[in-house]
Amino acid sequence: MKYQKNEAKQWARENLPGIGGGIIQPLNDDYSIDYDGIEPWINRQIEMGVDSIICDGACGEWLTFTVEERKKIHKVAAEIVNGRVPLIANTSHPSVVSALELALNAQDVGADLLMHATPYSNASSNDGVYRYYKYLADRLDIGICLYNTKPTGYLLSPEFINELAEKIPNICGIKQGMGSIDQTLKTYKLAGDKIVVGDPFEDYWPEQIKYMPDTAFQFCNFAPALFQTPEKPRLVQYTRLLKEGKTEEGMKIFNELSPLRLLFHETQIASLMGKGVFPLTALKYWAEKLGLPGGPVRPPFELLTGYERNAVDSRLKEAGLVD
Repeated sequence: MKYQKNEAKQWARENLPGIGGGIIQPLNDDYSIDYDGIEPWINRQIEMGVDSIICDGACGEWLTFTVEERKKIHKVAAEIVNGRVPLIANTSHPSVVSALELALNAQDVGADLLMHATPYSNASSNDGVYRYYKYLADRLDIGICLYNTKPTGYLLSPEFINELAEKIPNICGIKQGMGSIDQTLKTYKLAGDKIVVGDPFEDYWPEQIKYMPDTAFQFCNFAPALFQTPEKPRLVQYTRLLKEGKTEEGMKIFNELSPLRLLFHETQIASLMGKGVFPLTALKYWAEKLGLPGGPVRPPFELLTGYERNAVDSRLKEAGLVD
């Protein structure tokens, strides 16, 4: 561990702001985990300039994996990252006992922080969520980042997020996956002096940089891997320009990525906000078109549709990422 438990909040504020790259976990044709496929996802993003890596996240298909499979994903990711950037391991689980098992393992194998979604299906009150996180935090030294998103079935208000940040010493960040920059900014206003407030939606990244300059964090998004290539690392480029105050230059590059933003909304947002699930087959196909390993998805995730395939093909060409 690079910090003591009571230093988690300060460590996160000093080390997390920036671009956090997620991993869409590759699978083999027989649905087994492609552990070797983790390396290109991590190395390419670090080489392009991301500031941290998040493994086993929401786009990583974790809900279909066993605890043992996830523990190995965390170990493999830690070995590949090897301290080059902070590593956040998603140890979410509706069972607090299994969540603790995952968290202790991630802490032991070298993760720097944890990401925890509100317990799926089980959460129905602020008190229950507080007791869940208190149980984990009391038994861990590592810092915990909350994950607030519609698919969990229970949303955390900005006021309750602030309460958790005040009461639990090693809660040090939150991924506000609400699809609402207003909720992210309100959370930042209330709790931004205590924890790092991040938003995964690349659409809102310029607003985060402008209005949350001290802790702006693009938290566990697929955009760092799928919106750019080593030859055209445009997400990293426009981020640096905006942070340097070169707004016109930065927004010019930001606007060049509009076809990919449209692709995200065409293939992801409707399903995520409507059905509450990611259509991961489209993301994996997108990744494969850019030379990253993807593979199949485990049932019951839906299969790739012709509409999604055509949308990926046309938008990637429009953005100049493929010929």
